[in-house]
Amino acid sequence: MNDYFLRFNVFPLHFDLLKYWPVEPGWIPNIFLPKFMQVRYVEPQKLTLRMLAESAKAGRWLYD
Repeated sequence: MNDYFLRFNVFPLHFDLLKYWPVEPGWIPNIFLPKFMQVRYVEPQKLTLRMLAESAKAGRWLYD
């Protein structure tokens, strides 16, 4: 995404990478991990080519 922002001169102020690529649980089940290390599943939001194209035209990230 950094390459996209630089190449198309898009200001990434409101872009949140974890919204589209959230942390995934590891191979050790949560039941065996301490509470602070447990990761819950989060459904990623869709990142589409249209979002990329419209933001490139606008010069800033349009979706927050």
